[in-house]
Amino acid sequence: MVRTFCASGNSEPLKCGVHGAAGVIAAMCAAYNITAWYFRRDRHLKINSIVYTLAVAWELKQTLHHLRKCDPPPSVPEMDQQAA
Repeated sequence: MVRTFCASGNSEPLKCGVHGAAGVIAAMCAAYNITAWYFRRDRHLKINSIVYTLAVAWELKQTLHHLRKCDPPPSVPEMDQQAA
């Protein structure tokens, strides 16, 4: 079951959603740490800002990867073509 889930092409919408959610959380963490670093200038906040910003980029890459692998929805014939 796990092997099937992890295989490329299976459950791509779910995988896309998980990476998208992780990207949103990383973006919130990055925003907090950037803002806190602006006011306090602590070294760990600067490092956290960099790490979380890189995490946002990584999750965006992974989200787009899974989004591209999702099957396109089936095309719906035009109403004019059905009437003919």
